[in-house]
Amino acid sequence: MSKANETIYKAEEVAKYFIFLSSRLIGEEREGVTNLKLQKILYFAQAYFVAKLNRTLFSDPIEAWNYGPVVGTIYHKYKDNKNQPIILEVDDANISEPDKVMLSKIWDLFGGYSASRLVDMTHEHKPWKTAFNAKLKEISIESLRDYYSPMLNK
Repeated sequence: MSKANETIYKAEEVAKYFIFLSSRLIGEEREGVTNLKLQKILYFAQAYFVAKLNRTLFSDPIEAWNYGPVVGTIYHKYKDNKNQPIILEVDDANISEPDKVMLSKIWDLFGGYSASRLVDMTHEHKPWKTAFNAKLKEISIESLRDYYSPMLNK
């Protein structure tokens, strides 16, 4: 689905950038992001890139788990954090500046929601619901495009 000459990142690079964005100083503390919340924001970011920009953001599959969409590679990388925030004070994500601008906008849109609200949101949306109810492991790129394109391309 990615256009020729378009970068497809590993989910780890995108996750690092979202973690960095969540770790900005708020007063004298860094908030960070939990693994659960990070999973949902990765899902919405992939959906946006597929539906609006007509290209995938990252190559890792998104799976339909009980608590919503999950990028397995990222879940396993940060699972030892449990529900504790993940913090990254330095932006070392290998992502183009235009894509960072777009990811910052996605963070601004979804970062204010709690993890549980993001879980509820994804459970209301057809791509997760269909994959989960059909006991499919993976949420397809096509289902993201088909569901989100009409919303984003009005």
